[in-house]
Amino acid sequence: MDIEQQFQAYAADFELAYADDDWSRVAPHFRHDASYDAGDGSDIAFGRDAILQKFKSAVDGLDRQMDQRDLTLHSISSSGDVVTANWTIRFSRESLPTLEVSGSEVARFSDSQIIELRSVINEESLVAFAAWMESHGASL
Repeated sequence: MDIEQQFQAYAADFELAYADDDWSRVAPHFRHDASYDAGDGSDIAFGRDAILQKFKSAVDGLDRQMDQRDLTLHSISSSGDVVTANWTIRFSRESLPTLEVSGSEVARFSDSQIIELRSVINEESLVAFAAWMESHGASL
């Protein structure tokens, strides 16, 4: 399996974990010493367990507060040991405007596992997200 296929397997398991809250299914995709930068200014998670906790906390804090979450994967490419996936995610909740965020996931692989994962949220989305949270975050 090449690294693009490995990334797609990770992404599929992430969506399953999102659905059933069993984050252990994502663990095998990460090296024990991996790191994750969510791209939102929060602390970087170091180690597989910290990464899984960060995923759960992020999903519980925003995604699960919404009525609907729609993820569109635009493209996946690779160069050497790095995969880049470009995406847009839309969140909706009754009586609130839709929140749309775009960016990319950059995953570096080592020994068929992710050693480094970074979310790179585009600047326009960061500004829109901050404004949305300022206006509507208290209602979540």
